[in-house]
Amino acid sequence: PTTMSIRRAGLAAHRRIFQQTRRAFSKEVAKVDEAAAMPPPKPKQSTLSQRFTAFLCGVGLTGAVGYVTLRRDIYEASEGVENNIKVLHNDVLMATSKIAEVEARMSKLESKLQSLENK
Repeated sequence: PTTMSIRRAGLAAHRRIFQQTRRAFSKEVAKVDEAAAMPPPKPKQSTLSQRFTAFLCGVGLTGAVGYVTLRRDIYEASEGVENNIKVLHNDVLMATSKIAEVEARMSKLESKLQSLENK
């Protein structure tokens, strides 16, 4: 092979690579799909009535959850108060029985004291 043939072979290989990687431009005008070329439509802004409805739904849901929570707390508190009253009632009954015992003992001691004084 001569130098010239090697050079031509190198240029031919270079052209093949260049043709494979270069961007080819068409001389024809491509048909543009108008639907694809148009930008997507902007989403509609929410109206005042939609915003107000969403606000009322949030208020209603929050109110319902708050009501249930408050109701449960009130019932738990009332049960606690009832339990405290029962404990207090039992304490009062025990104190009443002790007072009756002390009064009985005191009356016995007073009768013994009187019998000792009379002798």
